[in-house]
Amino acid sequence: MHNFGVFVHLDGEPDGLCTGFIRVPDLTWSRIDHPSEAVKAGQRITAEVIVAETRSGQVTLSLKALQEDPLIRFADHVGRVVTGRITKIIPFGVFVQLAPEVEGLLHISELTDEPVETPDQLVREGELIAVKVAEVDLQRHRVRLCAADGAGS
Repeated sequence: MHNFGVFVHLDGEPDGLCTGFIRVPDLTWSRIDHPSEAVKAGQRITAEVIVAETRSGQVTLSLKALQEDPLIRFADHVGRVVTGRITKIIPFGVFVQLAPEVEGLLHISELTDEPVETPDQLVREGELIAVKVAEVDLQRHRVRLCAADGAGS
């Protein structure tokens, strides 16, 4: 297990001859900081083969490919006002958890009409906030949020 993903011993393959690898983005639909949040060393898993390089003996796998995209169930929320918890503050906005495995981005311009340098001048991680779902982009797996009360642009 490494910061960038996990190596997997494939059943039926001699040690070192053919190795599976799962990149962090292919582990889960949730945003995680380290692969240990999704899998444990020694855990048996079932994954989908994404790429099999027979010459090099490397196989790219995905756990996420076998799970339903949580945004599919959330796509009908466009236009609705929902309350969520702020999970991360970044220089240009905040991520808000809207449902299990579903986060949306609220741009800093939607937080206030007043000029501010960073969102942490206005909100804190863990705080509940009401937002309006502006767009659910299934192709890019993104949810864009806007102000629920008309603040911002």
